[in-house]
Amino acid sequence: MSTDQQQPADEQEPATETPDTPDGGTNPEAKDTTAPFTGPVPTQFDLAADVTVLKPIFEVAASLVEQCRIAVSADGLAMRAIDAECVSMLELRVDAASFDRFDVTEGVLGVNVQHVVDALSVGGAGDVGQLTLNASASELEVDVDGVTRTAELIPTESIRTPPSLPEIESPATCHISRPDLSFALSAASVLSERVEIDVDTDDGELRFCANGDVDSMVYRREPQELVAFEPADALARFETSRLRTIDRALPGESPRKLEVGQHNPVRLSAPFPDAEGVCQFMVAPKLPT
Repeated sequence: MSTDQQQPADEQEPATETPDTPDGGTNPEAKDTTAPFTGPVPTQFDLAADVTVLKPIFEVAASLVEQCRIAVSADGLAMRAIDAECVSMLELRVDAASFDRFDVTEGVLGVNVQHVVDALSVGGAGDVGQLTLNASASELEVDVDGVTRTAELIPTESIRTPPSLPEIESPATCHISRPDLSFALSAASVLSERVEIDVDTDDGELRFCANGDVDSMVYRREPQELVAFEPADALARFETSRLRTIDRALPGESPRKLEVGQHNPVRLSAPFPDAEGVCQFMVAPKLPT
């Protein structure tokens, strides 16, 4: 997901071109985070939690891809994915303590995440979902309140190796309520397939801008109208539909954190409402000429 500004306008950036350690290893805390998403199928995978904990995890992944690698270790569960166009990337992590039962050995599973969502959809709040690996049949068993559905495992080598999210400096950070962000993106979508996210330090505000064939719109948010605001001059343009999809996919009703730079990818993140973990997306911009 490079940010070379010499590309033609409206050409999407391939996210896979950014190396896993973009700082060249100069940061002592930098590490190769791709390794946990490669390796053998775990010999043990048995976890249980309320459906309200499990379902959002898989719904987030299903909003971006059909098939996904799931990395598990004693610390918890993680997913990372990139869409077919190499425009949107996802990383989520959920701590082991978030589950009622988390009995796993380290490894990586390949699953159809939408099938898991469908299986969990038969339950609701208060229902316990259980995910169990049947290694002999190469299946993942999903049980909710006595209803068991099996999902065939997908060989991980047939699923694209997910790159780590690049460490791109985005100086402006805006925490905006979910209804506010949804309203801004909905208003922009009426006029255009593109929306600009503009942070202006002189005026001290966050702006969402869209231009139609004749009309235009600006939705302004001043600091007191945001949950938190760390302003810095920033401007980037994105596909409205992609941001709306991510806005809907982010879990819970907590404020959304937007990290924006000058023609950089935007990072959108939110915590899981009923689990210890975080979900973050990164979306490449439409670049200017």
